[in-house]
Amino acid sequence: MSDARTQLLKLVKMQELALEIQAAHAVVEDAPARIEEAESRFRERNAEYVDIKERYDAIDADRRSRSGELATLEETRKHYQDSLMQVKNQREYAAVLKEIDAAKASIGDHEDAILASMDEIESLKTELASRAEHIETERGIVEKERAEVEAAVAEATARIERATAERTEIESQLPAALVANVRRVEAGRKGLFLVKVERESCSACHVRMRPQVYQEIRQASKIHVCGSCRRYLYAEAAFTAAPVSSSAPPPENGANVEAVNGGPV
Repeated sequence: MSDARTQLLKLVKMQELALEIQAAHAVVEDAPARIEEAESRFRERNAEYVDIKERYDAIDADRRSRSGELATLEETRKHYQDSLMQVKNQREYAAVLKEIDAAKASIGDHEDAILASMDEIESLKTELASRAEHIETERGIVEKERAEVEAAVAEATARIERATAERTEIESQLPAALVANVRRVEAGRKGLFLVKVERESCSACHVRMRPQVYQEIRQASKIHVCGSCRRYLYAEAAFTAAPVSSSAPPPENGANVEAVNGGPV
């Protein structure tokens, strides 16, 4: 196998590893947002429960307060009722009747409010029980999602370490100048430094190449880069099913690299 073909095979493997590492980094970087989304959903549900619980507590506190005041009002009404027997004139009698009517009105208001509170408290109890069960379910879902995200991060981290080590091994078998240029193209092209030739054109930027260059790419007799996007080019037809060797020493001077449209690589 020619040096150019061997190096292209290694570049193909490097590109696969680079994309695998890129995808794994995306999983790691996306993890905090996924966890925050799940926890935000839980906080929203819990906030609804807290609002209802606060409403329940406020109504129940008002009911208990009114129940205590009701006993005092009953005592006041009884006191004025007993005072009727001791009045000495019509003016005092009218004043006591007014106090009795006021006490009765307050008693009626408190009784109505207590009854309304009891009805709402029962309704809120049912809703709280339902929401409490839902919150526990939601909490379980959040914990499961967190565990899944953490497991995915652990797996992605392991993939990054493995793929990085494998790529480093392959790079050690290639000329340093070729590796340096690959990294420059990779950095400038969002990780994609190697693309297929399809229909005699670069599949990334669609620049068409000369027939001779196309044949050299198909035969893997030389390493070419696209004269437009500067990515390295290859054709699947150039390779056999033979795996990339990780033990073959790098060529002494490296394969010649040519741009499709001329110019420095």
